[in-house]
Amino acid sequence: MLDVQHVTLSRGGNTLVEDATFRIARGEKVGLVGVNGAGKTTLLRAIHGALDADAGAITRPKRTGYLGQERLADALDGGATVRDVMLAGRNLHGLAAELRAIEAELAEAAASGSETPATEAITARGGNHGNGRHAATPPVSRLDALLARYGELEDRYARQGGYAAEHEIVQLLEGLGIGEVELERPVEALSGGQKTRLALARVLFAAPDLLLLDEPTNHLDGTATRWLMDYLARFEGALLLISHDLALLDRAITRVLHLDAATRAITAYTGNYSSYLRQREQAEESAASFAERQQRKIARLEEQADWMRVKSAKVARRAKVLDHLVERMKEELPDPATLPRKERALKLELPVARQSGRVVFRVERLTKSYGGPAVFTDLNFEVERGQRLVVIGRNGAGKTTLLRTLAGLTPPTRGRVERGHQVDLGYYAQEHESLHAGLTLLEELRLAASEQVYRPGPPPGDGQLRTLLGRFLFSGEQAFQRVGTLSGGEKTRLALARLMLSGSNTLLLDEPTNNLDPISRDRVREALESYRGTLVIVSHDTAFVEALRPERALLLPQGAVRYFEADHLALVAKV
Repeated sequence: MLDVQHVTLSRGGNTLVEDATFRIARGEKVGLVGVNGAGKTTLLRAIHGALDADAGAITRPKRTGYLGQERLADALDGGATVRDVMLAGRNLHGLAAELRAIEAELAEAAASGSETPATEAITARGGNHGNGRHAATPPVSRLDALLARYGELEDRYARQGGYAAEHEIVQLLEGLGIGEVELERPVEALSGGQKTRLALARVLFAAPDLLLLDEPTNHLDGTATRWLMDYLARFEGALLLISHDLALLDRAITRVLHLDAATRAITAYTGNYSSYLRQREQAEESAASFAERQQRKIARLEEQADWMRVKSAKVARRAKVLDHLVERMKEELPDPATLPRKERALKLELPVARQSGRVVFRVERLTKSYGGPAVFTDLNFEVERGQRLVVIGRNGAGKTTLLRTLAGLTPPTRGRVERGHQVDLGYYAQEHESLHAGLTLLEELRLAASEQVYRPGPPPGDGQLRTLLGRFLFSGEQAFQRVGTLSGGEKTRLALARLMLSGSNTLLLDEPTNNLDPISRDRVREALESYRGTLVIVSHDTAFVEALRPERALLLPQGAVRYFEADHLALVAKV
């Protein structure tokens, strides 16, 4: 099914994967794990065919489905609808579009009470006769030709499963929590979360032999995630999955491939993610115990040999035997770089450079519309210094729009946002649009430092900025890598580094734990727990929200502000 042989992958001058070899058979469900930046996304893209390997060979089935961390790229015309995007998964969109065009023309003819035009002659294609020429056919009316063409297309559409497919599409959209989205709605009118779910639905609808999924549960609520778990468990093809959703990894996979960021090697483990963690912990303990025992034994033999060397010549000769034994034992010691060990984690602190005034935001009659129905209407609330406010609402309810409006990036349709005295704002965007794809990582941090509103000391130099990058697991020449080449998890870490550099006393955070491995997610949570500024958060991670202990909840789209209670956690999972 999938055969990866001796593959080496590099990016920005750094080798990420070296001499990787593994196979995945039909029906096998495999999780690809490792810290952010280890190269998981790069490997998945190479398997998909979007990148060329530096060495080795990848053999994959022709029908391979891939969902990356990028938002849905509309490969169709600019006005593509949800139906178009979904049907394109099985190459049915062309037939469907032609059927709809003929239906519209027939409806127009029926409404006018005549053919359009009434006496237009159309030459139909004739059969091939013995003289090799097409026989002349009598003229037919435009309406007759349309009806004939419609019947032919409808028959092809039915034979290719088009009508059954539309029922399947509705089921997929409902399962992924966007059943309310009309099939005729333009894709460009969807929210970011809806687009991500649509991209996942399209990949599943294509029914590939090999499914490659990179963080598929981003933007999924608890119900949709559980539906996806069940779907993947029933999926008959091969699956290679990158995810930091531990429940999904436990439910959906039967084997783990671990990509070690230090050794660049892939190690296979049998079982689900929990089983992998136990096996890896045992391997770490076993390797450490073996190395410690060997070192103690070597030390004893060296001490004994040194004692022998000061004795008689006969005894001293026996010391040489021990020296040879010690050398062999040292050669047998495993290379520390190849031993299983705990993964590195980012080091995040969020200092506050100065205190803001008592009122951070005053929002009055805030309304936002993008030309159609309002996303939210007449919001009225205040955010005070040190407060922690969680914004809750389903996908499309306007959570990201509200944060962008508070940040001053999206103008309101009506109403106003008044920012308080000495409010130094840091905004974390879930799609990382605040990052600059053409800059290097070092240039990105230089720019962030130059934009800092209040600085209590001198600006940081390049040495300090590179040290900061190291704290976020970007080492060496990665400082000169272009931002646009980073994976989703790496962009998350860089965006967090920008926040740490800013010294902001108010943070607007839109899904800050998406794409982070469990260890990094814990570090972000710990930093925010001890943060002394004001927080406005959008997150679907219930454990993360609970740990931050927010005082208030803003419910969208109705705009009600409530004291945060345990019951709100069930709503958080549905954002």
